[in-house]
Amino acid sequence: PPMSDLPDGLVTFLFTDVQGSTRMWEESPDLMMRALEQHDEAIDAAVDAHGGVSVKPRGEGDSRFVVFDDAMNSVAAVAEMQRKLAATDWATPQPILVRAALHTGTADLQLGDYYGSSVNRAARIRAIAHGGQTIMSRSTWELVQDQLPDGVSIRDLGEHGLKDLTRPENVFQIDIDGLPDSFPPLTSLDAISNNLPLQLTDFVGREKELREAKRLLAENRLLTILAPGGSGKSRLAIQAAADLIGDYPDGGFFIELASIDSSGEIVQTVAEALGIGLSSEEDVEEQLLTYLANKTQLLVFDNFEHVMDGVPIISAILKGAANVTVLATSRTKLNLTGETTLSLSGLETTWDTPEQAFQVGGVQLFIDAAERVKPGFSLEEDDLEPLAEILRLTGGSPLGILLAAAWADMLPVHEIAEEISKSLDFLETEAGDVPDRQRSVRAVFEYTWALLSVDERSIFVALSVFRGGFTREAAQQVAGASLRNLANLANKSLVTPSPDTGRYAVHELLRQFAQAELEADPDRCSEVLDAHAGYYGSVADEAFELLSSADHVRLVAVMEEDIENIRVAWRHHLGKGHGAAIRTLAVGLWVVYEFRGWHHAAVSLFGEAADALLPGSDDQTNVDALALSAAIQAWFLGLVGQPDTGAATATRAIDTLRSSDDLVAKWLANQSAALCLGYLGKADEMIERCEEGLAIAETIGHPFWAAAMKSWRSFAAVVSGDLEMAKRLLPEGFEALTRLNEHLYLTWNLWSQGGIARSEGRFADAIDLHSRQVSLSQEAGYLRASFVALEGLGDASLAARQLEQAEAAYLEGLAATDQMSMVPEMLGMMTKVARVRAAAGRHAEAVELLATVLAEPNSAQQQLTDNTPINELASEALSEVQKEIDPEEYGAARARGTSTPFEVAAKEMLSSRSRIS
Repeated sequence: PPMSDLPDGLVTFLFTDVQGSTRMWEESPDLMMRALEQHDEAIDAAVDAHGGVSVKPRGEGDSRFVVFDDAMNSVAAVAEMQRKLAATDWATPQPILVRAALHTGTADLQLGDYYGSSVNRAARIRAIAHGGQTIMSRSTWELVQDQLPDGVSIRDLGEHGLKDLTRPENVFQIDIDGLPDSFPPLTSLDAISNNLPLQLTDFVGREKELREAKRLLAENRLLTILAPGGSGKSRLAIQAAADLIGDYPDGGFFIELASIDSSGEIVQTVAEALGIGLSSEEDVEEQLLTYLANKTQLLVFDNFEHVMDGVPIISAILKGAANVTVLATSRTKLNLTGETTLSLSGLETTWDTPEQAFQVGGVQLFIDAAERVKPGFSLEEDDLEPLAEILRLTGGSPLGILLAAAWADMLPVHEIAEEISKSLDFLETEAGDVPDRQRSVRAVFEYTWALLSVDERSIFVALSVFRGGFTREAAQQVAGASLRNLANLANKSLVTPSPDTGRYAVHELLRQFAQAELEADPDRCSEVLDAHAGYYGSVADEAFELLSSADHVRLVAVMEEDIENIRVAWRHHLGKGHGAAIRTLAVGLWVVYEFRGWHHAAVSLFGEAADALLPGSDDQTNVDALALSAAIQAWFLGLVGQPDTGAATATRAIDTLRSSDDLVAKWLANQSAALCLGYLGKADEMIERCEEGLAIAETIGHPFWAAAMKSWRSFAAVVSGDLEMAKRLLPEGFEALTRLNEHLYLTWNLWSQGGIARSEGRFADAIDLHSRQVSLSQEAGYLRASFVALEGLGDASLAARQLEQAEAAYLEGLAATDQMSMVPEMLGMMTKVARVRAAAGRHAEAVELLATVLAEPNSAQQQLTDNTPINELASEALSEVQKEIDPEEYGAARARGTSTPFEVAAKEMLSSRSRIS
């Protein structure tokens, strides 16, 4: 239609398409041709009757794009459209089902067509619907909810993440009398596990490359997107992952490598991205590979170029996990067998006619960015020639275009082009050492840099010390940045704010440019690094207070939000020998790594203190900090299956701290020793450590420390067989911890109480206690406590002959151990599931499962909660069930189990959880 006929201002967009049309075209092309005519007739009649304007198909020929200047008319039209479609006698063997979406937003008309975020969002909403289903966004619902056509009602489907990744959308379903209104769940990002980061802007300008990336990923298990910094490779990778996530039942995960310093941190970074803990005594890489072995996942490794010596990890993942696909971004190839590459050049920057210009990626990105700094920005025909010059000078670099467009609120397009031209000329003649691939971005950065005030430059270079983003308060304390400063830098696209979280980020390439400027002034660099470490030391102080007040859930949230900055601060303080800061950081880090199950990473992290703070120092705070770090390392050594080493390390720390005034460090050292001694079965020595810890707690004077150690003392009583002592101490600790609304120690108190109840035959009480522990630990996100709680619940349920409940608990416990890559514990849970199945008369299944466990070499280990090797427990169970089964059936089942890898059996069991009532 002519531009004059297109609605402007606030409009409602209708997007439709046909479900399964590609298959229908392949099977019956002639019949589909006729059916498409029927489809068009029904839609055109409904649209015309209610004042809609059809713009043009967006995508395949069976999609429609319609605009209404009245939202209520759009609802009436779509209801009539779906009725007409449902009443059609289709030419095809199966009826055609059309999915439709309505979204209201501001029209962005450019030379006779609609562009911008509202159009993109309408298309993304349509993409999550099913054939025959009509949905709408909240913006449309707010306009029509009180004036619906007859026979039409609306159902709230809640918030859903869309594959544009910008923000969730509250989606509503339009129910039409006489038509189906029951559909499967929307195919939104919420339907499958992922950690794909939300984006602040639409995906613009790389649609061709996106299609190619998705095609290559469908055919290859390793794709590397190659491009220089600022080319948009990360955004492309994230969008490709979002679009393809439905092909990976176990989800898609983004692994940011830019903030790590060495390849040795890759495994832990992957674990954190996946939300798993690496907790057993097995090598951490082996644990990760075991976890991934039975997964169908897409892993996105971003910014691999600075940790290239870690490339063998990718190879190991691809070899060990047959259904995992890796998408990497890098400035250089990974040089692995089977690697496919997609090289990005600049965005498209040329066109033949003004109308074609608005289809060009570079133009679309410039308009999108300019509209954010200057709402209502419109590109006129006179602007196209200078814009072409901007695109040429930036080489089509997305980052360069964003930085250039950031000046649209202050300068007309032709002046931006003139200024960038001056900067680029300078670079070409004076900066011969700048790589060609960086010149366009550096040119625009230099131009932007030249226009910053002295204060803005000082602030921006100081922001380069942050990793993983920062808050406004952090920016103020570390860089002296006011809210106005941050707003100005955001307007120039130098920092990116997130309204949802209140945090800010700096593009990695810009951060590197700024870091180079900062390092050119050593005094200023040292000052900023000290301020950064000092600020996050104060965050650790807050975390320490939260530990004492028993608000451990809040403590983890505070520390984890800035864990990358806190690790930078930890290493800075270690390098400077700041014992007092190390002490508070160590305590907070201990809780986070314990809750999240990052046990192996903790052994390494706290081991760094021994390398930096050498024993024999005259500074008592450093001596205490080293002893505390060693004591915390001992805790994690016990958890990764090295309790002998852990006990010796904790004992040395206790001896070192004898003359110290740091009561908390002494308490923690005794706790670590108690843990390791408990694993070693040394009850008397464990009791000794707990008694000393109780005495220290009394001196500290805060009820938390005494209540926590009473729980430890009661556990020591259980280990020693003194149940009367345990039953006296446990309620005292429970009452105190409950008053404090504590989570960390309360879960273990409930576990001990549940174990005693089970040993005394009070199975209902045991089930109740372990159920409460499950709820408490899962509410806190405390992985290790969740597993042992589920194991205890399963044990109590099995003892009570509640077999379905027992199997459900064990299977959920299996999922928890899988998440933490605890292979011995996984095998232990499988053994217990086999016992349940044997008790239920499912003898062949039990034999098969036990044979699988026994065939796995790791079954020679024991669980952290049991002193008996798993293969002994499995052999005992197998002997029992052998008496109840036909010998021939037993032999066949054992052969099947022996030939089944435990990872395969585990995956089948985990998938069966949904079938357990």
